[in-house]
Amino acid sequence: MEGESLNKKIDEVLNSTDGIQQAMPRPFLFTRIEARMQEEKNIWSRISSFVARPVVAFACVFSIIIINAGVLWFSDISATPGTQQAPEIATADEYNQVNYTLYDFENAKP
Repeated sequence: MEGESLNKKIDEVLNSTDGIQQAMPRPFLFTRIEARMQEEKNIWSRISSFVARPVVAFACVFSIIIINAGVLWFSDISATPGTQQAPEIATADEYNQVNYTLYDFENAKP
């Protein structure tokens, strides 16, 4: 019994490919592909395709990291908190500045 059902299932699988037809592409597919390949590339598409490359992106990130490390390495860290200059104290003249805005109206009525 098992052998007959197994042979029956094998026959079903083998016969399942009887009605298959070759796949056909849409009309003018080759013409559209050819036209896209021959399409003229302008300068912006060339630049964007160059910048989108992973090597260029990694090189930009790596250069930014190197520049930041260089700035930190060569920065002047000899200034200690005791040698820093004290902030300047604002004088009275700086506080007496007059600021006019559009909201300062004069009463023109007598």
